Amino acid sequence: MKKFIVIAVIFAGSLFAPQTADAQIDIRVNIGMQPIWGPAGFEYVEYYYIPELDIYYYVPGRQFIYMVNGRWVARKKLPPYYRNFDFYRARLIVINARTPYLQHNYYKKKYANYWDHRPYITIRDTRDPRFYANRNHPRHREYVNYRNSRDHERSRWDNERDHRNNDVFQNRRDENRDRNNRQNVKRRENSNVERSRAEVSRERDTRQRSAKERDSRQRSSREQSSRQQNSRREAGRPTR
Repeated sequence: MKKFIVIAVIFAGSLFAPQTADAQIDIRVNIGMQPIWGPAGFEYVEYYYIPELDIYYYVPGRQFIYMVNGRWVARKKLPPYYRNFDFYRARLIVINARTPYLQHNYYKKKYANYWDHRPYITIRDTRDPRFYANRNHPRHREYVNYRNSRDHERSRWDNERDHRNNDVFQNRRDENRDRNNRQNVKRRENSNVERSRAEVSRERDTRQRSAKERDSRQRSSREQSSRQQNSRREAGRPTR
């Protein structure tokens, strides 16, 4: 089932773009690094193989890789004898594999008779807005303006969001302050009530102690008066 899905994806891609030597799907994007003479439709490209010149182009390094004296070399520019080659009309094969030139015999044999009769659109000529991100695209300025506009809109939205967040924070801070003030007032009121209750309790205790002391003095005075009366009565009795 998995093999069938991969084959279907490859077949669908071949209807709109040059042949791709690597069947796996790569989620990376390097549109801005692809040369504008490259075919549009690939969000990520590792290598181009150019059968007509029997050379490779390494997209991430922006280097041509070709054979010199039996050795593969990487250069930013091709030798002068390639100067008249029209890359916009070249047959290009996308290869998303590591160092395909080390398997050159395989790719050379596989694409020796390859000729893509289906014309494809280069990055320079495409009107797909995704490829405007390529700085060498003629409409790259539109992408820059769109990106700046989008960034400005995002910045404006961020400012509005920050302003709303600040308002919300200020409102919450005011609500917290008001709540704290109400709680402080309530605590003070409760404290005053407790203080009043304590004072009333102290006054009651004081009155009770005073009443007890007064009763005790009165009782002591009555007992002393009773003892004195008894003493006088005893003293007034005749002696036998």
